[in-house]
Amino acid sequence: MSEADRLKQVEARLAIADLVHAYALAVRRDRPEDVEQLFAPGATFEVREGAPDREDHTVVQRFESPQDLVSYLVSGKGRSHPVPLIHNLLVEVHGDRAFASSMMAGPIFGTGNEVFGEYADSFIQHGGEWRFSSRVFTLFRDPAVGERDSGA
Repeated sequence: MSEADRLKQVEARLAIADLVHAYALAVRRDRPEDVEQLFAPGATFEVREGAPDREDHTVVQRFESPQDLVSYLVSGKGRSHPVPLIHNLLVEVHGDRAFASSMMAGPIFGTGNEVFGEYADSFIQHGGEWRFSSRVFTLFRDPAVGERDSGA
């Protein structure tokens, strides 16, 4: 890999890390109006429940556009919300596309609850800037806990 290619790859990885953290900051500060600019037009966001590293999951919510996601976030503005703490961010860059995986632990502000899960992100360059093309957040749920809780 040439020095120029290596530099381009490092710059892309840094820009993508900043994008992931900018989303977390917008959620943490309860600023849903800052979210739309982080996504490419037509980008999707899906929330799933499931166990870590397993293919079986349940889709909880799916937003077909950045505007749909922002509308949902705005509807909860001012309420208790997660304080996303991003961990283990791994980024792969392939030209003008990229992929990332990260863990998120998020205490729910104003409560004793917390969410824990994993993001699987896809990115594209849009207007010379990196943007999300899709985000999938899998909220970790142990299926055995549900069985014990239900008496099954």
